[in-house]
Amino acid sequence: MYEDFYGLKERPFTLVPDPDYLFLGSQHKLARAYLEYGIKERMGFVVLTGEIGTGKTTLIKSLLRDKMAGQRLGVLYQTSVEAEDLLDLLLKEFEIRGYFGGSRAARLGAFNQFLLSAYARGEHVVLIVDEAQNLGPKALEELRLLSNLQTEKEPLLQVILVGQPVLRSRLRHPTLRQLAQRVAIHYHLRPLDQDETREYIRFRLARAGGSGIFTNSALDKLYEYTQGVPRRINAWCDLALVAGFAEGRHEIDGEFIDTVIAAQGGSLEDTEEKEPLISADLVTSADTPPSSMPASPNGLEATVGELSARLTRLEGLVLEMTSQLLPALNRFLEKPLSSELSPSREDHASDIIADPRSISNSDRPVSLAKRWWSKLWDY
Repeated sequence: MYEDFYGLKERPFTLVPDPDYLFLGSQHKLARAYLEYGIKERMGFVVLTGEIGTGKTTLIKSLLRDKMAGQRLGVLYQTSVEAEDLLDLLLKEFEIRGYFGGSRAARLGAFNQFLLSAYARGEHVVLIVDEAQNLGPKALEELRLLSNLQTEKEPLLQVILVGQPVLRSRLRHPTLRQLAQRVAIHYHLRPLDQDETREYIRFRLARAGGSGIFTNSALDKLYEYTQGVPRRINAWCDLALVAGFAEGRHEIDGEFIDTVIAAQGGSLEDTEEKEPLISADLVTSADTPPSSMPASPNGLEATVGELSARLTRLEGLVLEMTSQLLPALNRFLEKPLSSELSPSREDHASDIIADPRSISNSDRPVSLAKRWWSKLWDY
């Protein structure tokens, strides 16, 4: 859309992980070095963690693209599976075919035979599990059991677990102690710092054939809004380029970044802005206008306190009314009304109860109802 306007050969800031646009800052360079070292030395388990959008999948894709000869790499991207389904996924990923008759033993035997055959051919089998934080303890333990097959010096299956920070907590589970002890390398990928954010944006622009579009003030604003998370940087830079193209801006500054982000209503990831726990129509009332409600960060606490006080006062009023009304009702009910009614009126009243439709409105015993309420009022 805006490529020709800015002299770009393609969009530089897409959300799809693209190994061609892998920016090797200090952290990503170290993370890649650890992954390459772990694969080369055939270490059993390697763990790479990082916050959402820090570039973990891009690193994985770069490893797949640049794999060395003799490597057999498989990747699991869909990891929301039960432990009993994991083996089936591995058979499909490594294209292990056969008739297993629904037998786990047959499937496990086929997978082990695949590992032995690969080793005999000089192939190094590596399984990369992306989004590994979705695997439960049983599924992770299943991976450990599958990696038990090994030679005297090295495992026949190497596993690289890639996931969000919760993966670290999951690996500390008591039932996964044996797996945690097998992790030879663990690296946590953090967001870019401010200088790396500048370099990252310039790198991707240059990769797409452009330069000089974002001013220094724009780069500073982008770091302020994204805190160095690459995926956020890509999203806001792409929107800024679209908006700049729409307004005919060949240069994007910090003020324009503010305008673009304000027009979008801010980030959907904003955790500082919390949903109100009580709706406006519940916290306002006839005797408290909305303008008088607290607008400070502690306004919700003040509102809840005010509502609690009102409920307490209401409860007191109800108790007071009950304490006064019940004695009067008791005294009223102790005396039967029939003693004050003439026989003819009692008979007439019983007829009415038997068939209320048998009389007209003019014949209804209004005086009887009045006497009931008058009697109650006297008490």
